[in-house]
Amino acid sequence: MFFSSQSIKTMFFLLSDPITKLPGIGPSLAVKFGLLSIQTVDDLIGYYPRRWEDLSVVSPVATVLATCPAPPQKVTIKAAIKSMAHFRSPYKRMFITNAIAEDASGAMRIVWFNQPYLRTAIKAGETYYLSGPMGNWQNHSALTNPALERATDTPLHSGGLIPIYSETAGISSKVIRRAARHILNTIRHLPESLPSDIVATHQLMPLTEALVNIHFPTSPQNLQRAKQRLSFEELFSVQLGLAFARANWGELPGQPVLVSKQLLPKFLQQLPFTLTASQLAAIKEIFHDLRRPIAMNRLLLGDVGSGKTIVAAAAILAAAKAGGQVALMAPTEVLAAQHYSNLKPLLDKFNLRTTLITGSKKLSSSADIAQGKCDLVIGTQALIQHQVSFKNLNLVIVDEQHRFGVSQRQQLKNKAQIASPHYLSLSATPIPRTVFLTLFSDLDTSILINPPVGRLPIITRLATANNLAKIQLLINREIRAKHCIFVIAPLIELDKTARRSSITSELARLRQLFPAASIATLHGKMPAEEKLSVMQAVQTGEVDILLATSVIEVGIDVPGATVIWIKNAERFGLAQLHQLRGRVGRSDLQSYCFIETPTDDLETSERLKSFIHINDGNKLAQMDLVMRGPGAFFDTRQSGFLKLKIANLMDEDLIKLTHQTAKHIIRQDPTLKNYPELKSRLQLPVLVHAE
Repeated sequence: MFFSSQSIKTMFFLLSDPITKLPGIGPSLAVKFGLLSIQTVDDLIGYYPRRWEDLSVVSPVATVLATCPAPPQKVTIKAAIKSMAHFRSPYKRMFITNAIAEDASGAMRIVWFNQPYLRTAIKAGETYYLSGPMGNWQNHSALTNPALERATDTPLHSGGLIPIYSETAGISSKVIRRAARHILNTIRHLPESLPSDIVATHQLMPLTEALVNIHFPTSPQNLQRAKQRLSFEELFSVQLGLAFARANWGELPGQPVLVSKQLLPKFLQQLPFTLTASQLAAIKEIFHDLRRPIAMNRLLLGDVGSGKTIVAAAAILAAAKAGGQVALMAPTEVLAAQHYSNLKPLLDKFNLRTTLITGSKKLSSSADIAQGKCDLVIGTQALIQHQVSFKNLNLVIVDEQHRFGVSQRQQLKNKAQIASPHYLSLSATPIPRTVFLTLFSDLDTSILINPPVGRLPIITRLATANNLAKIQLLINREIRAKHCIFVIAPLIELDKTARRSSITSELARLRQLFPAASIATLHGKMPAEEKLSVMQAVQTGEVDILLATSVIEVGIDVPGATVIWIKNAERFGLAQLHQLRGRVGRSDLQSYCFIETPTDDLETSERLKSFIHINDGNKLAQMDLVMRGPGAFFDTRQSGFLKLKIANLMDEDLIKLTHQTAKHIIRQDPTLKNYPELKSRLQLPVLVHAE
């Protein structure tokens, strides 16, 4: 649907203009738009709908009435308002507008609830487009709470494929549509962002046409072509970034590591458990890379609890025993401290010197590290500070690497004095394996498929009022056995709506349910030293119940934790729920996961049922991808990791097409000298480690 009124047609805005330049958007509304990360005209253009509602069929009133009763669905009519009445119902004093609408085929009732502004907005005798669901009002079929637009105007909320956006309080899809209609002229003046030969070869819709049709489709066919065009551009940008990085930084000279044949057997003898086949295969792949005079650039990808850290330990041992130093960077002080506690006892057996550097703790001096007196330095971003230098840094390991930006990782790699250090990144980012292997087919990747030997499947159940007593008994039993309990709340402070659990509200409730238990809290706003103190108390068994936000989803390893109780589970995606569930079941003890939700929404119920019955992170990742789209994995908070808004990562054909197109361009022009615009907009996923 194109808007052709003169007032809209003549409007033009700069991409950098704040949205307050748009008609009808003042400072208070702009603040609400900011909650959706929409601050400029450019942001609004790139805020794509999450779905489209087909209201293109305008039905005669008689046809609509003839199909009632029928399953509730939205219908659109074009009819004149013949009469109206406004009143408050005796029950709850609800404001009601009751009207009769008529077209050439007949008349029907229209009813609106709690919309008093309609008293002056609707005029009897005028013709309107009305779109909404059919319902029952006072034993009569009626169109309930329909969107309303004058028939003399170009319809914005009815009579076509209507965009439905992700919303927030005070910003509905209607509000976004009203804002978006004012930027159509700006969109039509945007330059093409892809080379003309690519657009022609793949018969892609021009950018301006695609953006107009993604917000206001003129037909189902044009909507599909718009999706295809914008999806192609997103995936192509990623693939070009990968191909560019591979061509320019893929093979850098490195310092070979002399890994003795006896090292792996000696390492395995010191472990109190048996490694899985995929762990052994990953170690052998890493050793093979370390022996080469080319700097290793390998990703170790594994499901939560799959044993990535012990594989990294083997790499650390190999590099340090050959005379090199190793740096291991973690995203949080809690995780860095945990790595130190877990790795130091093992590496002490091989006479390796391990130290820890974080924002609040420094176990060795900068001089000791610079003089090579520390073999393994574990830390947070404190490792990239100027005063930290190494004598012979030859292996860099980054855990949960998607949480760091390219520049942060590069600063750590630049600490090497001689050649490029070998690089190993660890990630439990739950990308479906088939998608990952298709999208990143050029990367050196080791994948851990099996859980460690001896682990029992985690029993997952829905927590309800009916089984609360049983859950309480089970938790008391686990506390008596000196096992730790995790309780997860989505918020820190009390929720005004009282629909979301918080640390504050749950702490009071837990004290009532478990009065004898030792309860501690953990959340992101606590000082680093306090968080470390809490986790140390958890590790030593001083804490029975740890009440936390999702801050613990990142790599927390407490073998004695056997129960996790997740409040407001509907607030988390399947992938994040699986990450949280992975905080228990990290030993041979039977573990349990309880999920609780106040909603009875059908879609949410089906999603949580899937989580209850599936323990495989890869399968859940596939489902999350289908249900929630790429945003389930590639959030803009993840330091640049695949900022996909519309591309479908299950579309292997399009992934392969963009992969081939990107490789073709890089083969012809490895430095993108002839494509400066493309180079300036490259997406360099954090799986690529730019020099």
